[in-house]
Amino acid sequence: MRTIITKEPDKRIVKIFQSNPDILFTFLPIFRYQELSIQSHWFDNLKSGYFNWIIFTSFRSWQILMGQIAEKIVCIPDQTKIAVFGSASVAQIKISKGRVDFTAHANDAAEFGLKFINQLSPKQKIAYPASLESSTQIEKCLSTNDIQVYRENIYKPMCIIESTKINEIMVDFKPDSMVFFSSKSVKSFMENCSTDILEKIKSMQLFALGNPTAKVLRDFSTNKIIKPKYPDIYMLSDLINKASETEVKNNYVITKTKQTT
Repeated sequence: MRTIITKEPDKRIVKIFQSNPDILFTFLPIFRYQELSIQSHWFDNLKSGYFNWIIFTSFRSWQILMGQIAEKIVCIPDQTKIAVFGSASVAQIKISKGRVDFTAHANDAAEFGLKFINQLSPKQKIAYPASLESSTQIEKCLSTNDIQVYRENIYKPMCIIESTKINEIMVDFKPDSMVFFSSKSVKSFMENCSTDILEKIKSMQLFALGNPTAKVLRDFSTNKIIKPKYPDIYMLSDLINKASETEVKNNYVITKTKQTT
């Protein structure tokens, strides 16, 4: 199986997806990420322990925030509890010696928010460092019992994919499958595809991380979109490996030789 991973090839991603020697991977980043300055008032509230909780919906958000506050407050105050969405994000934060006080399996940010709200008391204050392009699902889910969500956009994705790059990789690499990690990445990629390439993608096996991503991909494929039960990158990798094994079995023909007497 020849698979395009629509993500930047950092060490963690490379290790996860190159664990199967039967799959040939290539990485095609769709975005690069630009850090945004934290507003002083939000930062001062974080530093003073004003927030009861801080919620992260990705490892990137945690990593960027910790990088920005490292020289000023070293770490998040102990009185501020930390909630994290996504088992892969939880694992990476713990590997990086970070603290996680709450997590839960959920299909998307909205479902996670509904599970998280059971941990909260009325009038609690939640810090939410996020991408500029993230949806408002978390804020909507938590807007009950006078709970206040203080969102701070700390980075923004910038599309770097071009039609010429897509044409080049389709011709040279000849993929039969692709992996997408967000609905926005699907839209940005498909908008830069020619009609011929969109036609080729229809017959490819497409993999999605999460329900929103899978939902958008359905418009571009005649095949079933493969996705893990939860948006977990390790579960996604296992599904890709299983799909590869199935492909190998389907293409492997056992020829019986005629016995002679």
